[in-house]
Amino acid sequence: MNRRRGFTLIELLVVIAIIAVLMGILMPALGRARKQAWAVACLSNIRQIGVAMTIYAQENDNFVPRALDNNEVKWIIAFLPNLGGKRLTDIEGKDYLEVDAYQCPAFPRTGSGENGKGNGEQTIDYVVNAWDFDNPQAAGNGQQEMNPTKISNIKHSAERIYLADNEAGDWRPVVRDRYELDLFRNFNYLDVWSRTHLAASNSTNRGNNQTRRVAQDRHRTMGCNNLFFDGHTEWLSAEENTTRYWCGVYLPVDENRDY
Repeated sequence: MNRRRGFTLIELLVVIAIIAVLMGILMPALGRARKQAWAVACLSNIRQIGVAMTIYAQENDNFVPRALDNNEVKWIIAFLPNLGGKRLTDIEGKDYLEVDAYQCPAFPRTGSGENGKGNGEQTIDYVVNAWDFDNPQAAGNGQQEMNPTKISNIKHSAERIYLADNEAGDWRPVVRDRYELDLFRNFNYLDVWSRTHLAASNSTNRGNNQTRRVAQDRHRTMGCNNLFFDGHTEWLSAEENTTRYWCGVYLPVDENRDY
């Protein structure tokens, strides 16, 4: 009778070693593919926001919202009719919509933001340009534009950022509902109007209103996605993402200074 020969221990170990080598080769490629998919999804999100911005402008004499820290119009709320969302209720019973387009898939979902709130609960993954274009060098860093701006009055709108990836860190607020949205916009934590808010800044002191707000390392190494006033989207490195794109004037960031 013929005896059926099984696998030897050495043969099994060789097979396991080959599988491990293949996994080692494939896993980085899969990780890169996942990150590329996240970057594409994020660009799609901010394109949708750009469409909502354009529709809003068409319906409002070409004006678009700027700083959240105002009582007239807030971009997060103003664009909702053209973006949809999942209805939530905050701690005071106010309605709040969690909008898919406001969620960047590459925003860190581990770790925590200000006051230990989990990053996984963040509902606003983008920050808006609130820079006063008429006085871009106020106080050496910049100041807020509270009122809506007419797009047709913006010089070189294709080179001026409207919205960018929000930074994550223990100094950054996590917005979970309408109550916290109102709270943090009153503290002025969600607008960009200073060179210290940009990606190249190292200012990360908790409670400092000059801390970094634009994501420093998102989608690729050292950079983030951006939506421009003309509606196009583009990834820029942290080094490229200077005040020229935000207010039209180049103000260098001292990377060794914690403002």
